[in-house]
Amino acid sequence: MIDLFAPSDSTPSLFPEQTPPIVRVIDTETAGQRLEEDAVIEIGSVDLDLLTGAIGNPMQSFCDPAGVAITAGARGVHHITDAMLEGAPSLTDAAKPFRTASTYAAQRAAFDRSRLCFAGRWLCTHKLALRAFPNVRAHGLQSLVKYVPLDLSPVEPMLAGLNPHRALYDAVCTAVLLRQIAAVLMPRCHDLADFLARAERVSNEPALLAKLRFGRHKGRPIADVPDDYLDWLIREPGMHPDAAFTAKHQLQLRGVRGARPLAEVDGPASVLR
Repeated sequence: MIDLFAPSDSTPSLFPEQTPPIVRVIDTETAGQRLEEDAVIEIGSVDLDLLTGAIGNPMQSFCDPAGVAITAGARGVHHITDAMLEGAPSLTDAAKPFRTASTYAAQRAAFDRSRLCFAGRWLCTHKLALRAFPNVRAHGLQSLVKYVPLDLSPVEPMLAGLNPHRALYDAVCTAVLLRQIAAVLMPRCHDLADFLARAERVSNEPALLAKLRFGRHKGRPIADVPDDYLDWLIREPGMHPDAAFTAKHQLQLRGVRGARPLAEVDGPASVLR
């Protein structure tokens, strides 16, 4: 199996800076519109201490959609009604207690970050889970809960009365997921600061897939996909960034002649090699 989060071979600092271990794991529910027209209607978060594994400080707030209509598709997922949003604060006011962290994590960080616009470091647990658990059947949040599997029994009091696809429920599950990701990946790092730096870099890159999601090799492990098909993924105009990035990475691992370094296409070479 390919080591997707290789142990670091750099020398740790003799005078490491103190790194806050708290990550605010956050989730949003929205009106389901395009980004430019969307509205956050619920925020939920918990704080995870990466050193102790403690999960606490649950917060939840509805937000006034400011006239943005909730799509039927979105309502069918989170089941938030107009009546539930009556009297809710504006997003600006609702977000104030949530925006005090220095590090955030979310299952699809690009989605939540683009809607909340909070400053700070953001970690994507979806992309990190692909490195920590590449052979899991699927990498959606509830699939990871089922197939890793994740033990939710210690956080049952926080989940009481909640349902999947509500902000606080999903934030709690994501915190349990991040705790398990850290248990797998952090031992390969020098320290907490090294883990966070590498996790942030992974989160800002396209996803490194374990299997293809389409085409004649759909569902096949990337390691088993032929060189010529991987080369086609790289060169095909409009190819999904995750597929192209994964193909480039795999060809480099194989030492295929002519494979361009990732740095030439996607910025600095992946920390995952």
